[in-house]
Amino acid sequence: MYNGIASCTLIVTSCFLIQGRVKNTPMVRVYCCRRRSSMNLALIFRLMVVGLMLAGIVMGSHAQSVSQEELIIYYSFNKDTLKKDDVLDVSGNGNDGFLHGKDLKIVKGKVGECMEFPGNSTQYISVREHMYEDPIEEITLAAWTKTGVRGMIASWDRSEFFRFAVGDDVGGNAATTFVAFDNCCPVHDWFGKTDVADDKWHHLVATFDGKEKRIYVDGKLDEKVGAPTKVIGAGAARFGFLGIGSEAAAFDAAVGPTWAFNGLMDEFMLFHRALSEKEIKHLASGPGDPFDVDPKGKLSTTWGYIKDLQ
Repeated sequence: MYNGIASCTLIVTSCFLIQGRVKNTPMVRVYCCRRRSSMNLALIFRLMVVGLMLAGIVMGSHAQSVSQEELIIYYSFNKDTLKKDDVLDVSGNGNDGFLHGKDLKIVKGKVGECMEFPGNSTQYISVREHMYEDPIEEITLAAWTKTGVRGMIASWDRSEFFRFAVGDDVGGNAATTFVAFDNCCPVHDWFGKTDVADDKWHHLVATFDGKEKRIYVDGKLDEKVGAPTKVIGAGAARFGFLGIGSEAAAFDAAVGPTWAFNGLMDEFMLFHRALSEKEIKHLASGPGDPFDVDPKGKLSTTWGYIKDLQ
């Protein structure tokens, strides 16, 4: 006679599409065998819990994140990225932002800390290195904003390249506060349909891929239109700003229009590709690190827990 359950073998495998199972979905199997001696049921339960933990980690490793491919600028605005008069570009490309004005402040944000803009036309961020003079084939602009009024998010001159804003002064959006994504050339002024100046946090994205222009609000498609041209850009050199319009042919030069951003801005990103809807949805979830999907640390912790059970 076998007396109780004595051993428990935990097997975690990855299976493919077999009899309706989802490809790359982890499958956990717990096999229990009988022997003459008994085993503590609590230990069996703990092993089963570990199995579920491992399954979750494997599933997480397949979770959608954001690829850093063609990431050009990333301002997290966290305190540790502030160096003297610069906010550091954490993309690694060195496109740091010069704080033009003394009233720009790092405060609590949507993801860690953020930048507070006072809404003054003399207070903005000048992008040090990244300028345009060649046509742009694809682009994505993304940021968290919290504001109650019209204001510029980022501009490399809408009459030469593009601008990204809450509200506008042209194209039927002058009296509204929809997301604006204007570009050249010829000039195409265009905007979304959701009011985003309600003093609440919103994740705003604009994309261009040569076929379509798209605007996303809080991870959802807000509006799309056929691209008026295959590329963005007229050929004149333009430097960029955050928080004010650009007419700058040199670093930290002429600004315009001067309707400055008034409120909070967080997690500003610029890519030279059109992000997928899944990537945009992931950004809108507010991850602390939008590019981190490495489960190694969690796996180490879990295997350590298993060793403690032995």
